[in-house]
Amino acid sequence: MAYKPKQVGDAAGISVWDAHVSKAASSPVQAREYKRSSYELESDKVMANRIRNGDVIGQPYLKGETKKRLKKYQHLTEEDFIKYGEQE
Repeated sequence: MAYKPKQVGDAAGISVWDAHVSKAASSPVQAREYKRSSYELESDKVMANRIRNGDVIGQPYLKGETKKRLKKYQHLTEEDFIKYGEQE
């Protein structure tokens, strides 16, 4: 039986992206590394699109300051968050 490699998209799922974003946003040192490598972190934009589509997202995006930031800068409304239930 021949070995069949997985596609990159199958190997790198949503949780991998979330871990990558969390690491990048975890400290000023990590942020400088991303800026130095010309990588622009757009986690809020990605998460706002996931919320609009009803995709699975992490709890921190559903409450507190992060939710306020998404509503203010990504133009989300309370109606966008209804599908996730009461979080606060």
